[in-house]
Amino acid sequence: MTKLILFDLDGTLCDTANDLIETANQIYIKNNKSIISYEVGREIASDGINAFLNLRFDNNKDDFISLSKEFLDVYNDIFLNNASLFNGISSLLQSLDKEDISWGIVTNKARYFSEKILIHNNLMGKCSVLMCGDDIGFKPKPSPDLLIEACRVLDVNVKDVIYVGDGHRDILAAKSSKIKSVLACYGYLKKTDLIKDWEPDYIINNPIEILELDFFSFDNSLS
Repeated sequence: MTKLILFDLDGTLCDTANDLIETANQIYIKNNKSIISYEVGREIASDGINAFLNLRFDNNKDDFISLSKEFLDVYNDIFLNNASLFNGISSLLQSLDKEDISWGIVTNKARYFSEKILIHNNLMGKCSVLMCGDDIGFKPKPSPDLLIEACRVLDVNVKDVIYVGDGHRDILAAKSSKIKSVLACYGYLKKTDLIKDWEPDYIINNPIEILELDFFSFDNSLS
C-alpha cells in the first residue's frame, strides 16, 4: 500500500522554466551572447545553472564561478515571478490529503529557493518532508541519498513509496532506492531523451493520471 508520494520540484511539481530562461537570457545579453528561445531553455530547465552556461560559454575559457554567481544574483530577483504549480497538481494534492497519503519533495534545487517557491504556492505547511540538493551530508540525485533520507525522516518503508520526477536522474535515484518511479512526461524532457530505455515503473502525461495508477485502491472517480 502506498503511504508516501515524493515529488521532484522543477518540472514535476512546479513550472519554473520561465524564470530560469529569463535569468539565462539576461546573463547572455550582459555578456554579449545571443539569447535562447523558450523551447531550447525548457529542455534544460532541470539540469542546473551549468547547463545554461554551457549553451553560450566555454568552460575552459570563461569563469564559470563568476558566471554562476551572476546567474544566482539575477535569479534571486525574479525566481518567484512565474513559479506556479503545473495544471492538475493542486487537485492531485487535495486528493492525496483526503486519503491521508503523505507527500513530500526531493529536489536537487537549493533549499533557499525551494522553500521560497513552496511558500509562494502555499505548500510549505502541507509538505511532509523537503530534501534539497544542498542539504549537508547528502549527495544530490542521481544518488539515492535524498530519497532514502526522506523515507527515514517519515519512518516509511521504501516499498510503500512512489517517486515522481521528470528526468533520468530521478528514475535512477528511485531505482537505487528501491522505490517505484513515475516519469512525468509533462515536465522538462528533451526531444532526444530515450525514456523507454530509462525503464520507469510508470509514465504519466498529466499529474492527475497518478490517481489512475494501480498502486492506489481508493475510488478515483471522487478525485
